[in-house]
Amino acid sequence: MSADDNDNESSPGSGGGGSDRRERQTPRARPGSVTSSASSSGLNEIVHTIDDDTSEQDRIELIEAPVPPRNSAASGEIRTSPTLRARARSSRLSRAGGGRFWDPLRLLAATATGCAMWISAPNMDVWWLAFAGWVPLLWAMHERPPRHAFFYGWIAGFVSVFVGFFWMSELLTRFAGFGPAAAAGVTALFALFLGLQWALSAWITSVLCQRSGRSTLLIFPMAWTAVELMMSTISIFPVHMALSWAWQPLWIQTAEIGGAMTVSFVMIAINAALWECIRGYMEDGKLDKVAVATFVGWMIGVPAYGWIRIKQVEAEMAESPSLRVGVVQGNFGIETYSTPGMKPLLLRELQRVTGALQQDGAEVVLWGETAYPYGRFSRQHETDLDVADRRRIQRGFNVPVIVGLVTRDATGENPYAWNTAWVLDEDGRWGDRYDKNYPLMFGEAAPPGVDPAWYLDKIPSASHLNRGDGPAAVEAAGYRFGPLICYEDILASFTREVANEGINALVNLTNDSWFGKTREQSEHLGLAVFRAVEHRKGLLRSVNAGISAYVDPIGRVVEQTQTTDSDTDGYQGAEGFAVDVPMMSAERRTVYGMTGNLFGWLCIAGLAGIWAWSRYRRPLDDDDEGSAQAA
Repeated sequence: MSADDNDNESSPGSGGGGSDRRERQTPRARPGSVTSSASSSGLNEIVHTIDDDTSEQDRIELIEAPVPPRNSAASGEIRTSPTLRARARSSRLSRAGGGRFWDPLRLLAATATGCAMWISAPNMDVWWLAFAGWVPLLWAMHERPPRHAFFYGWIAGFVSVFVGFFWMSELLTRFAGFGPAAAAGVTALFALFLGLQWALSAWITSVLCQRSGRSTLLIFPMAWTAVELMMSTISIFPVHMALSWAWQPLWIQTAEIGGAMTVSFVMIAINAALWECIRGYMEDGKLDKVAVATFVGWMIGVPAYGWIRIKQVEAEMAESPSLRVGVVQGNFGIETYSTPGMKPLLLRELQRVTGALQQDGAEVVLWGETAYPYGRFSRQHETDLDVADRRRIQRGFNVPVIVGLVTRDATGENPYAWNTAWVLDEDGRWGDRYDKNYPLMFGEAAPPGVDPAWYLDKIPSASHLNRGDGPAAVEAAGYRFGPLICYEDILASFTREVANEGINALVNLTNDSWFGKTREQSEHLGLAVFRAVEHRKGLLRSVNAGISAYVDPIGRVVEQTQTTDSDTDGYQGAEGFAVDVPMMSAERRTVYGMTGNLFGWLCIAGLAGIWAWSRYRRPLDDDDEGSAQAA
C-alpha cells in the first residue's frame, strides 16, 4: 500500500487529525534491524502519549521512563542524560514540596531530631541516640526544596538549643531581674540564632545533593562541620555535636586529629550512612551497598581507632612523671560570696581544705576562678600579705597554689581590674601570672569598640575587666601548666594557643555558680573534655560550686564533684580531692595542635569542590543531551 493510500484511509471521519499525522510521520524500521525497530516502537508510544496539553514536567518524565524492548534479543533501550534525570527530580521536588512545608509528619521529624540532641547530651546522657538522632531530619529534608530543608533544620536546632541552653533563663531570672516569660523569650532568641547551625547545614546539604546528584554520605557531615567551624568563631558559646559522646572515650579519640569537630563529623556521617541505607530500602526495596559499607566502616573503624589510641596513650602516661595535684571547690554561690560577713569563713575553708590536700600528698593545689574572696588584690605585691592580716592567703599550708583572684593596678594608671590566675609559691612569693583573655561580653566587659567609661555610665550595674595579653604558661612545682579561666576551656582555638606554649597539663579556674543547679555545669564539663584529647594533656578544673574534675589525656573523667548551690541550700563548707596527674611531654604536639582547624577548612573546600563540579557537569550534560537528540 502506498503512502497516498494511507492518506486516503486515514482522512475519513478524522479530518486529518494531528494524531494520525504524527503516526504517518514516524519512520519505518529497516528490515532486519531489531534494535532500530524496538527503539522506534518505544519512541512511537511516547510520541503518541504526548499531546499539546502535556506539561513540560510530564514531557520530561515520559521521556525519562525507559521502555522495555519488544524483542527479548533487543539491546536497545531509551536512555536519558543526567541533565534530564536531574530536571525530572527537580520537577518532582517542585510539585511535591510546593506549598507543603507544614507537613505534620516532617515537622514532627525535625522536632524529634532536636529532642534527640538534647536528650543524648549531658546531663540526660542517652548518648546512643546520637547514632540515629539525625535520621528523622534527613527524612524530612528528602525530596523537599532547599528552603524547606532550611526551616526543618532550623526547627531541629531551635528545639535542641532552647531546651539544652534553658539554663540561661536561670541566670537571667536570678541575677538580671528578668521575669520567667522575658527570660524564656531571650533564651528563645538565642536558640533561633544558634539554630542557624542546623538550618544552614540542612540547606547546604539539600542544595548540593540536588545539584550534584550525590547522596548525603559525605555532603551532610562536611556541611555540618563547615558550619560548626564558622559558628564557633561568632558565637559566645560554641556548639559541638560531639558533646553527646563526651563520656564515651572510645568514640572521641579522633579529636586529636581535627578537634571536637572531627568527632561531630563522625557522628553526622554515621547518621547519614544510616539514612542512606533506609532511603535505599524505601525507594528500591533493597539496601544500598555503598551506604551499608560506609555505615559498617564507621561503626567498626572509629572505636577500633579509639581502642588502639587509648592503649598507646596509656603507655605514654605510664612513662611520664607524675605529680599529685589538689583541687579545691569552695562550694559558694554568688550571693554567699558577695556577703561581707561570709568572706572570712570562705577564706578559712579554702585554707583548711588546701592544708588537708597537702597532707594527702598534693604538691600543687588549684583554687577556682576569683575564689579569693577579698576585693582587688594589688598586682604590685611581690609576696603574700602579712601574717597579721586576716586576708593573708597562705595560712596552714606551704604548698604552691594557683589562686584565682581579681587584681588591680595599685598605681591607678589603669582603673579596670583583671580576672587573674596567679601562682603563690611555697615560700609565700608571687610567681607566674595569667589574666583572662576572653572576659564575657556584657557580663564582664564592654562590647568590642565601645568605650568602657561610656558603657559603665549608661549601665551602672555592668562591669568591665581588662583583657589579658595572650596565652601563657605558669610554672609551679617545676612543671608548666596552661591556665584557662571560665569558659575559655570550651574555646578550642584559644586552648590550642595555650597548649602550644609548651605545657605539661591544662588547668581551668571556673565559676559556674551563676547558673544554680542546672545542666549547664555538665555541659561545660562535657565540652571541656575534648581539650584533653585534642592535646593529650590532663585537664584539672576547679569550679567554685562544681563540677570540679580531673580529665586524663584520654578524655576520661577520673575525678569529679557534685554541683552545689549555697544560695538556696545554705553554705556547707569547701571540699576537694587530690589526684596523680601524668606530666605529659611539653614538646609533644598532636595533629590538631599542629594543624588547628585544617580539618574544618578541608570540609569547606570539599563542599566548594562539589558545587563547582556540579556547575561544570551541567554544561557537559546539556551538550550530551543535544548530541543525543541530533543523532
